[in-house]
Amino acid sequence: MTSEPTPRVGVLLTIRFLTELALLGGLALAGTQLGAGVALSIIDAVLLPVAAAAIWGLFIAPRARRRLPEPGRFLVEFALFAGTGVVLALVGWVVAGVALAVIGIGVAALTRRFAKDS
Repeated sequence: MTSEPTPRVGVLLTIRFLTELALLGGLALAGTQLGAGVALSIIDAVLLPVAAAAIWGLFIAPRARRRLPEPGRFLVEFALFAGTGVVLALVGWVVAGVALAVIGIGVAALTRRFAKDS
């Protein structure tokens, strides 16, 4: 028997999904600023979010074949959000970087508290 998530858990999971999208968008934005020239900027803007999505899909996603057990899964998620925050800060988007890191890590922690195995 599968239990339906409560409305609060549904909202939390929606916010979690939005933070995941923000993580990918932040990496793409930072990538546009990292390359020396247009071609390298485009490559960075594509490769950074693709690498993060691959890591997420391999180790964090609910249906990942190699899904890490906790707390390893949280630590990888923490590293992705913190790393994205640092990269955004390095390219001049300090407030966005700090906000993304704090909100992303906070939502990741809340998910583990209220929506286990999500």
